[in-house]
Amino acid sequence: MFDFDNLKINSIRLLLTLFIIFFTLILFGISPFEVFQSIIYGSLGSESKFIRTLIVWAPISLASLALIYTFSAGMWNIGIEGQIIMGAVGATFIARSFLGDYLISPYIQILFAVLFGGLWGLLSALLKVKGNVHEIFSGLGLDFVASGIVIFLIIGPWKRDGIASTGGTDLFHKASWIPTIGNHNFPLMLIVIILFLYLLSYVVLNFTSLGIRLKSTGINVLATERFYFKSDRYIVFSYLIAGSIAGIAGFSQASGAYHKLVPSISGGFGFLAILIVLISSRNIYFSFILSFLFSILIVGGSQLQIRLGLDNTIIGIIQATFVLSWLVLQRIKVENMILQKISRVFSK
Repeated sequence: MFDFDNLKINSIRLLLTLFIIFFTLILFGISPFEVFQSIIYGSLGSESKFIRTLIVWAPISLASLALIYTFSAGMWNIGIEGQIIMGAVGATFIARSFLGDYLISPYIQILFAVLFGGLWGLLSALLKVKGNVHEIFSGLGLDFVASGIVIFLIIGPWKRDGIASTGGTDLFHKASWIPTIGNHNFPLMLIVIILFLYLLSYVVLNFTSLGIRLKSTGINVLATERFYFKSDRYIVFSYLIAGSIAGIAGFSQASGAYHKLVPSISGGFGFLAILIVLISSRNIYFSFILSFLFSILIVGGSQLQIRLGLDNTIIGIIQATFVLSWLVLQRIKVENMILQKISRVFSK
């Protein structure tokens, strides 16, 4: 069910975090109003800028949703970056095949992105439950392997015509790009997929036995035997689901953002998603909102140098201040004290 108390707490925490960011910018001698005005203008100031923000938001939101599954099962899915990368590889495999010239290509790309990302996630799970390898070490290792596979493909089998360059593959045929509508190429198909997955995941995690068992596994792996189910099976399920969703994030990067496979195809969005899920405490609707806020910061940050003459590292400072402030406020629970004072005022 929708938790209004949690929404109020997170809203107050968000306002306090923004206040801390404002104060930090003032300490640096920067006008916070001009900074945020430039960020909003750069990310939402026109239809084309808004669509660019959506393209960045897509992989971040999908990676965040994917991580909610593995975090619910108590697993630190550091391998999310590799799962995004392999999803992009699966999409590129179809885009570069004979199917790449047909309008059906993006839909088949999704299937292969889900397959490649899901299998990469499954490999992390098997290393955990069968090989007793800690998920952090296996995840980081598989991230490096996936990155190496992309470099090999770009300078090897999928190299550009007449040149072996690490700049990426040739551009996909336009039929292989994510379908869009309107003059500014609004990615309606991608948005519908994200909204559907978020709604489905909300139902699965809150109203099904799979969701309850995933959370039980995350709370105490050893105690799950009392409920007559094996936690290992649900750890595998969580990684398989997470990898599949992360694969779609890779598809959005390859066929929506770059229209080709590039070495940095994941964009570091998997690691950013880890912070988002930690901040939101695995809350689906708040992860949805935070992923969009971070997308605004990423896209709008390009305007800081153009309009204000500020270095782009200011965005990194804002993001770091946001995360640190949020975690501190979460720890001391200052928003609970504020809510209690407000309730006392209204009760008089």
